Amino acid sequence: MKKLKVDAVVLDLRHLTEETLAAYDKCEMEAVFALMNPHAQALLNQYGVKLDVVQSINGEDDVDVSTINGKATLDGTSIPDKKRAMVVNGKLYMKPDGVKALEQYCGIVVNGKLYMKPDGVKALEQYCGIVVNGKLYCPESLVSAVTAKCTVNGKVCIYPDDAVILNSTTKLDKTFLLRAQAKLYWAERMFVAVDPKLDAEALAAKGARFAAPKAILTESNAETLAPLFTEETELVILPDGTAFLDDDLELSASALRRNGDRLYVMGDVTIPEKAGELLEKIEYLHAEGTIFLPDTLEEAVDVIPELEYQELRVLHGHTLIGKPMLWLGKEMLDLYPDGVTCVDCAMVKLDKALEPDTIAKKFVFDGCAMVFCTELQQNAVSAVSKNVAQIQTGLAKEENDDTVRLDGIQLTL
Repeated sequence: MKKLKVDAVVLDLRHLTEETLAAYDKCEMEAVFALMNPHAQALLNQYGVKLDVVQSINGEDDVDVSTINGKATLDGTSIPDKKRAMVVNGKLYMKPDGVKALEQYCGIVVNGKLYMKPDGVKALEQYCGIVVNGKLYCPESLVSAVTAKCTVNGKVCIYPDDAVILNSTTKLDKTFLLRAQAKLYWAERMFVAVDPKLDAEALAAKGARFAAPKAILTESNAETLAPLFTEETELVILPDGTAFLDDDLELSASALRRNGDRLYVMGDVTIPEKAGELLEKIEYLHAEGTIFLPDTLEEAVDVIPELEYQELRVLHGHTLIGKPMLWLGKEMLDLYPDGVTCVDCAMVKLDKALEPDTIAKKFVFDGCAMVFCTELQQNAVSAVSKNVAQIQTGLAKEENDDTVRLDGIQLTL
């Protein structure tokens, strides 16, 4: 059976022909926006095409489709001369004077972030075809309007109407103090005030206020800075001299030289097998994420006086973490005869030549999104999998399946 599978953000079907559909026994199409006309709709019905879209737009033949990679702004100076659908891969800023511009758009897709201003409700009243795959930053006064007019596949971040939006994680340091004003500042994740050079009393004197889910302060500045935050903000008080790392950390001698022996890590911490002696030098370790620890150091980690983490994963054999795609076969086992642990990898494919007994003894899959294997290997894979979203057994079938796949941001059939 010959199949056609189409996956697009914007799918233009206005010029669809009967010859295209007649070449396939089955057609499946998925899109965020589909540009249609009566002729295309009739062909889809005639051939029983499965069409799954967020929004179908009956557009004229002269509707343009534009793709912007980066930043874009909708305001009074960016009015198209004719109807248009737009895909933004990056950031879109929607300003109140963009009402006239919105009237010319029959569809807008944002793959990234959409920022809306408090007085942008008039713009939303004129439009209802916005899809956000990512994050939408919305003032409190617009929440109801946004949920009614926009489709958000991701997260809606709500900020106070009078706030200045800063980076997701913002450091309050000597540089911030130079520009601080008597305003309310908002951060999506947190404010961090651990810089020993920050004059906390000078910052308070400027009248600055702060709103965020979390704020990290030090014992010496907490009494001065804590009143500047909203009551909803969680306050974390760290001992003076603790280093804040807004990323993952792989423990090494150089990392300790740079940051000291007191570490607050916002990401994951990976402890290599040869780092046993380094554990004895750490006084305080907080991991907001997961600590990845080789099984040979499972007892050694207890020497850290103050140890805090969300999750501890003990790993066996060689560890591969966060890989987008992996192919596991005899060659991998030749490199790492003690076995391989795959952690948080997006796609893992197993060579069909691997025996189930080998898989059960040599591999571990932890937190991977998809693992592809044969039906014969499936039970062994399941036995050594933890928090794996999907185990697919269709490799052989996919290789022989006469399927034509079309994938893209903007496709025309």
